[in-house]
Amino acid sequence: MFYTQTAQKHWDKPKSAKNKAGFTCQTSQVEPVDNKSSQFAKAKTTEYISNTHQVYYLERRLFG
Repeated sequence: MFYTQTAQKHWDKPKSAKNKAGFTCQTSQVEPVDNKSSQFAKAKTTEYISNTHQVYYLERRLFG
């Protein structure tokens, strides 16, 4: 006969926050790029919505 050993099926408990050393919060260099990127995306989205409204209005006048 063969015997198999079962592995533990539960995660280890997380260690308490008291034992962990405090880490310093530093701003990353990625944040300014993400900020510029999100501003660019917001501007393009606003432009797209504005163009869509204008096309809808002009087509409504044309075919209405």
